[in-house]
Amino acid sequence: MKTMTVSAILTVLLIAGAGIPAVAEEVAVRPAIPMETPPPPEELPEMTDMDITKLQISPRNSHMELEPGNSDEITVTVTNKDNVTVPVNTMVVDQPYSDYIFDEAWITITPASTELEPDAEMEFTISVEIPDDAERGHYGVQVAFTDDVMPTPYPSPYPMYLNAFNFHVSVWKPPVMQIQPRYIHDQVESNQEYYYTINLKNTGDEDIEIEPKLKQERWYRQEGGPAFEDDAITIDAPSVVPAGGTATVDVHLAVPLDAKGEYHSGIDLGIKDSSSGGWYDDNEMVQLDFEVWTQPTEHYVKGFVTETAAPITIEIESNQYRYDMCGGGSSENGDAEEPTFDVVLRGPTGDEVELTRTAVEHRGSVNLGGSDCTPPWEVDSSGMYDEGRTSYVERYTADGAVGTWKLSILPQYVEAFEYTVMIGDSVGDVSTRTEE
Repeated sequence: MKTMTVSAILTVLLIAGAGIPAVAEEVAVRPAIPMETPPPPEELPEMTDMDITKLQISPRNSHMELEPGNSDEITVTVTNKDNVTVPVNTMVVDQPYSDYIFDEAWITITPASTELEPDAEMEFTISVEIPDDAERGHYGVQVAFTDDVMPTPYPSPYPMYLNAFNFHVSVWKPPVMQIQPRYIHDQVESNQEYYYTINLKNTGDEDIEIEPKLKQERWYRQEGGPAFEDDAITIDAPSVVPAGGTATVDVHLAVPLDAKGEYHSGIDLGIKDSSSGGWYDDNEMVQLDFEVWTQPTEHYVKGFVTETAAPITIEIESNQYRYDMCGGGSSENGDAEEPTFDVVLRGPTGDEVELTRTAVEHRGSVNLGGSDCTPPWEVDSSGMYDEGRTSYVERYTADGAVGTWKLSILPQYVEAFEYTVMIGDSVGDVSTRTEE
């Protein structure tokens, strides 16, 4: 025989009284689980009833960067804003959320204790000395001048000292690996191959292992996707850069056929430098930025109107920039084609007008002081010249006439160009200069 609890029987009777047929033979009822009531928080005393020392501390916060084996100091001024004499006994307290534990033996406070009369001030010298074997990292520490803490309704795992100086120390060491270049930026063509070189020098006393690999920047996403996938790039590098020696990382780019758009990525050199303490991840990156360039097949067309029959002079200029690109590629390829222009001028009748090329100019902009594309450990007097920009100019003349003209320009091996149309001896309203 099945049994029912009293609550279940009452439920069935209520359902039946409401005219609803009972379909369940048994209704399971769980007993209520008693809940513990948390104790009420401790009542905080009124601020007026609390005996809290009032000290003015300047500065309240500071940051210091030190290499292992080095030392530095900072002066903190403490002023008694209370109306009674305050005993000051300095304490060094670890910040609860610091990455590393600061050793109290690294810090010295002078004076360690004193008595401050009302409205009196005292300068405390905080000296920090980092030992040679200190671990690289970020350290947080407090210097408390009194034991007054912030009252809390519940017990706090870390006391919050009211009269404290917050101090952050970054223990670091400059990297021993020199990297050049930091950026590779180039215009490339589809179905072509390019070679780049990253130069490394180990200035340390120990061999350093490296493991270069491509690393996509998550914050950078190209609309429509990248011009090509990562497998178009291959990296060849040694596994070790010897102490006091150099090495090269060779990068090969094979641009796929019909590739279009841009590609942005980076090479994480994977430098296993134990002296850095893992600080220099960002400094181990070499940025890659490629723009796939396509040679145009149609002329750029520009119309203009002349109001006199004065001679027409046309000047076309192309500027070539090296961007941030170093280490090879198209910008440093000695076999690269020179820029040229196919220029056609049609007069008011629509017929092609004979153009006479009167001048060809080659210009350059050279900086002295060394090239960003030359490793600093290989710079000599000849390497002090850095030609960051070159220009190619073609100038044409033609007989003029009144009417509407059409200028057509087809550039070859040109990143961008400017043109100027001059009527007569000066540039008037009908003259045009623009960048394409």
